[in-house]
Amino acid sequence: MPAVRTLPTLETLTWDQSAGRACVWCKALLTTGAVAAGTIRDRDGAHVLDTEVWACPPCDAGETPPT
Repeated sequence: MPAVRTLPTLETLTWDQSAGRACVWCKALLTTGAVAAGTIRDRDGAHVLDTEVWACPPCDAGETPPT
């Protein structure tokens, strides 16, 4: 079982990462095989900014993704 990784803060994500189009850790664009990495919970006053993020299979397994 891979080690649990801490998700980054919402402010550090690119648009593609926050939209689920890129890996939350390596920023590689996701095409097939994306794995749910979790939900980043955030608020701005009364506005809930929770964001579901995704990872590429190598990052989800704790490996270094191919370049």
